[in-house]
Amino acid sequence: NNGEPVRKWAYAFLAGGCSREKAHHTGFIANIAVAAAQLQSFNSTADVVALIQMSHSSKYETLSEEETRLLQSMPNVKIHYLPKYSSATHEMFYNLMMEKFRILDLTEYSRVIFMDGDVMPLASMDYLFDLSEPLVEDNNDQQQKTPMLMENLILSWAQEPAHGGFFMLKPNHDDYLRALEIIHNTEVLGLDQPWPHFDEVLGFGHKIDPSDPWESNYGMLPRQIKSTNWTWHGSFADQGFLYHWVKYVKKNVSIINGPRIDNYFTTPDQTNAEGELILQKRSRKDAPLTPYSAMYGKRYVQGHGRDAPKVDFSHFVGRQKPWYQLDRTKKQTGTKGTWFSILESVEKLANVTTIQFPDGKKGRAAPVGAYPVFAQRRDSIELKAANNWTMYA
Repeated sequence: NNGEPVRKWAYAFLAGGCSREKAHHTGFIANIAVAAAQLQSFNSTADVVALIQMSHSSKYETLSEEETRLLQSMPNVKIHYLPKYSSATHEMFYNLMMEKFRILDLTEYSRVIFMDGDVMPLASMDYLFDLSEPLVEDNNDQQQKTPMLMENLILSWAQEPAHGGFFMLKPNHDDYLRALEIIHNTEVLGLDQPWPHFDEVLGFGHKIDPSDPWESNYGMLPRQIKSTNWTWHGSFADQGFLYHWVKYVKKNVSIINGPRIDNYFTTPDQTNAEGELILQKRSRKDAPLTPYSAMYGKRYVQGHGRDAPKVDFSHFVGRQKPWYQLDRTKKQTGTKGTWFSILESVEKLANVTTIQFPDGKKGRAAPVGAYPVFAQRRDSIELKAANNWTMYA
């Protein structure tokens, strides 16, 4: 395996714009602790990597002592600090979303599942790692059983082919450098392109063939979307680059679409006239992942669909985040109630006082916004170009 790690896994979360002065990030830190506790309680063997980026405006370089203790009370948590941005112009949603791909450089792991900072696991999802990297019981047997899942995994979502809030990648340092190069080249081209400064035909460098269009998740909305343009939500940000990376660069991905799995791969004997590996596809439509899920047969309604792995986590989108509940003494039900119950147990374990979340509308605002904005991306790119293409302090 060329010295690469084998069956060493991690879940990764990202919290950006962290400022002790404003404390808008506090709920996301609490959620990482809750997620780690959940995974530990479900006997996950994977680490939980907390990617933390302190705000440009903060005088502090680290989280508070209590926040650090909260995270480190979970033995499976590893804290990684990212460099601060050099300007407030760079500290916005688009750039933070592209920081997700730092998981490609977590080369001590053979697979990493990224989850947004407002996602709570409802079960261990180690089975996804295992089905992508099955155990070889006989080390003398070079004939490995064919994995059900590819090295990378994405979920199609309601209106997009790749959900940036949950995906699995295989880390590799050279891949990380290549990913940075593709993102950089796309941004350079964007400077000279008309509004929205993103090519909605080529995306990050690939014109999608009509014979294999991107598809939204079947069944999440009354009408399924199929298209060849890079125009879905976040197509110019993480949800576009993710799709481009796993399907057209790595050519190795399992795409989960409702009960269907589409495995894309290449074989050395299938090349085109230019000698490039031809992307091949193999599909299964019988919800093969669902029996592996601990949520199988349970009546959890997440709005994500009834198939694994969508049933295995709750995504607190928008105003649904538990920490937007201002009065912690008010009893919550459902997954929010579960979230608060777990947080209280972690707080006791860490010996920290009750975590307080900021009040008012400003307190309920995400530190760097709620979605990627074309104008903010353009302003950041222009400033990067003026500073030798750097954006870190």
